Amino acid sequence: MFLSRYPLCLSCERQGRVTAATDVDHVTPHRGDQALFWDESNWQPLCKACHSRKTASEDGGFGNR
Repeated sequence: MFLSRYPLCLSCERQGRVTAATDVDHVTPHRGDQALFWDESNWQPLCKACHSRKTASEDGGFGNR
């Protein structure tokens, strides 16, 4: 439902590109906090590439948690 309301990648839009959002990203990583996980004010629409890049930078590399 979130992506139907916000169908474009926010990160791409900031760079002047129009890209479909495919992932709902947590602005602040929830780290298992259920309240933060479900807080829609902590969500943003991102495309797969932007979401992967953001997650990798936050986690110190792909797949490292």
